[in-house]
Parts: sequence; structure tokens; C-alpha cells
Amino acid sequence: MAILLWFFVVTDIEYFFDLEIPLRIEGLSDEKAFNNEIPETVTGRFRGKGHTLLWANLTMPLSETGLVLDLSKTTNTQVYYLNEYFNEHPDRFILPRDYSLDLIHIVKPESVWVSVEKMVRKELNVNIRADIIPALGYMMVGDIIVEPTKVTVSGPGSLLQAMTSITVPTLELHDVNADVLVSLPLVLQPDQLFTLDVNAVTVTADIQSIGSVEFQNIPIRLENVPPGVEVSIIPNLIGLVAEGGLDRLLQLEAEDFTVTFDYRENWNQEEQLYTPEAVLPMGVKRISRFIPEKIEIVQK
Repeated sequence: MAILLWFFVVTDIEYFFDLEIPLRIEGLSDEKAFNNEIPETVTGRFRGKGHTLLWANLTMPLSETGLVLDLSKTTNTQVYYLNEYFNEHPDRFILPRDYSLDLIHIVKPESVWVSVEKMVRKELNVNIRADIIPALGYMMVGDIIVEPTKVTVSGPGSLLQAMTSITVPTLELHDVNADVLVSLPLVLQPDQLFTLDVNAVTVTADIQSIGSVEFQNIPIRLENVPPGVEVSIIPNLIGLVAEGGLDRLLQLEAEDFTVTFDYRENWNQEEQLYTPEAVLPMGVKRISRFIPEKIEIVQK
């Protein structure tokens, strides 16, 4: 009982105290943008009873309380002295009726500098620094894919003019043994001055287990044979064993491989047996062997 009595007595006493309240911006044209940061809150000196202070501290973040700064008449640069502004526009201070608080004056900041200019919209490239290392026995098939590759940014023209890209936070993944699908936030500092049409990008990578598949009856193509020279290849069809992402290998056919022999670069009259070269389709890591391993080049 004594504690309850003390609590009611103490909370019924009138106090002076400081509270942070939101600084709300209104009246700025859609064609205008800030080119400087505006404080999100201001500190006000209030007068009220203890129980009102307790209630305000508990509920103010959920209420519509705030000092509204009307920028409808702001053209380029202007300094607002908050106590003068409050005295001239007391209706711009919004406070729920049940708070029973009086705002005495603004403690800090004493003034707010506002600079606005024409709003510009610009498309920026998305850059990503990603290091994805597959686990042993796995490989990445294809490139890392970022979607979207471009974002539209709205903001002050003087700051956007020199910008060409926006960089995603660095992504580092090691010992990866499954496909990668990650959403990364997009942030352009100072974030208060810019609006992005998307707030995140999606990063994907195709991770597959490494396997091997044999392909047969691939034609061998002769390249750079001088005019008037007749050359034959024995055999003219070859097989190979390809290593790479297993899912990708199972989708390939023999005609997806190109096997060549560059006559000008490799032929030597003292040699007859040669190892051809293969152009690797996407997802193929290497050719482990040809079948047969050597081909014979016969000049007629």
C-alpha cells in the first residue's frame, strides 16, 4: 500500500522533461528532392505530470506525435529556426489529446537547414562482388546471375550525375554443395536522399556435382589447311569423355562438342599422331580423354 501510495503521489507531481519526437516533412513537391540529410527527430522540453511522462514514453513511438515541417514554400535553400517556427505555427505540433503535455521549446537542434533541387531519375548498373567456392567434388556451371541488373534511382540531380552503378554488399560463400539463391539488400548512401525502385537483388548460382559422360561419333574439323594441300584424318570421327556438372552433361549431345585440328599450328612432317582440341560447351570442365587418344594426319 505504501509503495502504491508513493507511486501515485510521485506521478501526480508536475515535471519538466525532454522527449524525442519525430520531425515530419510535408509539402515537398514530387518533382523536388533533398540534397542534404534532414534529422529524423528533434528533442523537445515538455511540462506534464509524472504519469503522463510514463504514458508518453510507453506509447509515443506508436502515436502520431511529431513536429511537422511544411516545405511547400521552400524553393532552393532555407534555414528553419525551430523555436521560431513552432511559435509561428503551433498547430504544426501534433500530440494526442490524452497526453496532457505542453511543449515549452525545442532543445535540439535549434535549426534545420533544408536544401532542395530538381528530382532526377536515373538507371544505374548493379555491381556485385561475389566469391562462391564450391565444395570438393562440385563445380559452378555458368556465371553468377544477378537480377535485376539495373535499378532506377530517384534523387537530387547534383548527386546522381556522377553515378553509373550501385554496388551490392560483398557475398562470400565457401564449400557450397547446392544451388545458391540469396537476396541481398540494395543501399545507396545517404539512404535518406535516394529512392530505389527495388530494395534488393537476387543472386543465383548453379552448383552441380562433378561427373563424367562419354560422347561418341563427333566429327573432327580441319582448320587452316593451305590451298592445294590434301589432308585426311584417321579416324574422321572421335569419341571423348567429358567432365563437368553432371546435370549439365546429361543434357548435352555429341553435336554440342566441336573437335578441331589446326593444321597450320600443329602439323609436323616428322609426326603422324596428334591430340586434337575440343571447344567445351558451358558446364564442361575438361576433356579427360579422347577415344582414340590420338588421330593420324596424312598429307597426300
